[in-house]
Amino acid sequence: MNQSEYFEEGMEEKAKNFEQMLKSGENFFYDNDELSRLIDYYLDFDQLKNATRAIAFGEQLFPFESYYQIKKSELYIAQRNINGAVKLLEKYRQIEPQNVEILKLLGDCYTLSLQYKRALEMYLLAHSFDINDEEILIRLIRINLVLGKEKKAMSYLNAISMDFLKDELSIQELIKLFIDINQYTLAKTYLQKVIDEDPYNYSAWYFTGLIHQRQDQNAEAIDAYEYCIAIDDQNTMGHLGKGNCLMELSDYPKAIESLKLSLDNDETDAEVLCNIAECFENLKDDNAAKYHYQKSLKINPNLSDAYFGIACIFKRNNQWKDAERNLLKAIDIDRYEVMYHIELAEIFLIQENKEKCYHYYNLAHQIDQETIEILLDYAHAKFELGDLEDAVQLLLDNIEYHDEDSRIYYRIASYSFTLGEFEKSYNFLHAALKLNPSEYILLYEFAPFLENNQNITNIIDIYIN
Repeated sequence: MNQSEYFEEGMEEKAKNFEQMLKSGENFFYDNDELSRLIDYYLDFDQLKNATRAIAFGEQLFPFESYYQIKKSELYIAQRNINGAVKLLEKYRQIEPQNVEILKLLGDCYTLSLQYKRALEMYLLAHSFDINDEEILIRLIRINLVLGKEKKAMSYLNAISMDFLKDELSIQELIKLFIDINQYTLAKTYLQKVIDEDPYNYSAWYFTGLIHQRQDQNAEAIDAYEYCIAIDDQNTMGHLGKGNCLMELSDYPKAIESLKLSLDNDETDAEVLCNIAECFENLKDDNAAKYHYQKSLKINPNLSDAYFGIACIFKRNNQWKDAERNLLKAIDIDRYEVMYHIELAEIFLIQENKEKCYHYYNLAHQIDQETIEILLDYAHAKFELGDLEDAVQLLLDNIEYHDEDSRIYYRIASYSFTLGEFEKSYNFLHAALKLNPSEYILLYEFAPFLENNQNITNIIDIYIN
């Protein structure tokens, strides 16, 4: 059941009445169906405390109903008490060995605890008791894909009825499954099956666009999103997807147009406003960019990318203090985002503030030691600020992590030559050329005077001629 259906049923009001009953100490009678829907409502909205109370109430009213034990196990799963859930479910499985819901939940528990073969056993058992339960089929698809059994997964996919495939929530569930485990080809096969049966299925076209987008196939994604818009131009998701793809293709005017259409009428989506701001920033319209960044922050004050965007505008206009202030706000929200630290380091590099520049480059490097560009930028900051020996040492200390990347060898070679350490420079130049002779131009990037050095030219000629 989706959220709108809950509201149509008046579940929000029923939940308030139930909570008021508990608060007052009065006891009203709830029939089994009404109470079960109330529990589902609490679980679906992650109101675990209220779900606990409703389940306990149900156990008192209907002590012999296994339903409430099943719901208690769902509650345990939501609380990540997997052992408690398994213990309870296995107990009731002895009483009701053919209860499909118990078997499904046991399979879910074993999946969460990475016991995939045991999970498969439970799902297969559940399937044997109800071959038409499509929730079981989805679970069997997932677990077989996890186990690398793609053909078996496809057989279960083919067993799913077209009525189920047409349902928007079902499409979402399966596509999320495929995306989670990077099964994009399988996702496209499934979506094409839906489209062949129902060419005007909005969700199928939308997710087709999303899959293309995930594969950086932006032109194909836009085509799919345009089908969405043609089917229902009031549905904002197609406009959003198209807008994001146009951003990737650097078509910022059209991206802004699509993103604005995705906002609907209320303009309360902070992330979309942030993306619109980024488009204006790329178009060098700083005023419009700043306006949309600030607008996004009014909706979500914890949107770190908005602070980052504003900081970049200030930085571009040499307003160092304002840029620093906004970057620090971004870091306060997300201290593991490398780019925030790098931008702050660059600001202090421009101001020749060694201490703070090195501090933020070091933090960036600690967060991400695998990306060589961060290391090279950090070393060059030391080079620019006159600490040449420290720059070389930094590279040497990290060379083992990048020993197959010629860039670090070329960089050490150029810096060492600048320091007058010629033997070291020649040794690292030979190592760089052995790895990638075609990139020898990198040597001159930081030591252009070497272009006229005959010894250097002779060494390079050995490898490229």
